[in-house]
Amino acid sequence: MYVLYLDESGNPDDPADKHFVIGGIAVFERQTFFLSHEVDLIQEKHFPGISPLEFHASHIRSGKGFWRSIDAVTRNSVLQDLAQVISRANNPGVTLFSAVVEKDAALYGEDAVKFATEQICRRFDTFLKRRANEHKDPQRGLLVFAESHYQQRAKVWVRGFRELGTQWGVIKNLSDIPYFASTRESRLLQLADFVSHSMFLLYERNDDTLAKNILHRLDQKDGKLHGLVHESKRKGATCDCPACVSRRVPHSF
Repeated sequence: MYVLYLDESGNPDDPADKHFVIGGIAVFERQTFFLSHEVDLIQEKHFPGISPLEFHASHIRSGKGFWRSIDAVTRNSVLQDLAQVISRANNPGVTLFSAVVEKDAALYGEDAVKFATEQICRRFDTFLKRRANEHKDPQRGLLVFAESHYQQRAKVWVRGFRELGTQWGVIKNLSDIPYFASTRESRLLQLADFVSHSMFLLYERNDDTLAKNILHRLDQKDGKLHGLVHESKRKGATCDCPACVSRRVPHSF
């Protein structure tokens, strides 16, 4: 089984944010312990002997809460260490996914969250189908979301995707309803937060400081980033983001 841990970045209801992102990390069941341990080692390296910290990427970057008293050099080192944990993780035991929605008058708020959730479910299901068909490795998938305002509706959406289908077809490889947990309690949700925040920075601020280290871990085939979708009026031939460019020029990211 692969467990896809997901978190969101950007406010779907706030016009100050142009983008809303859901991003996350799919981890094969036998890799979950080892990946969590790698994150524990980052805390041991930088902050030994204290209670487990929540590695929340936006708080680390901005120096919020606990991180306010930590110098910028150390905070940047922590972020780079988190990126390296993802970058060097077992392949194909660890794979990334993200859906980026550029909000407009027709797609914002709850609709943006539902669209991004549907895209993630579809692409995770496609990944699982590929594991079975091309690699003779049949696996089921489970979704674990970070707790959010939309979690009750997300349960209904995912059930509908499984039973009634998405606009691209029925989701066949998810084994159960989605689950929700606190990022404070899960190192893997903290990595999902890192993924979603990295993609938010890339699209919202054209800042690839974090994303450039993990783009190659997004689900891909034949040089195309299938694990990253960009929904925008600019998508396609006029967009130079990694998701759109990889479809025009494979292996370009």
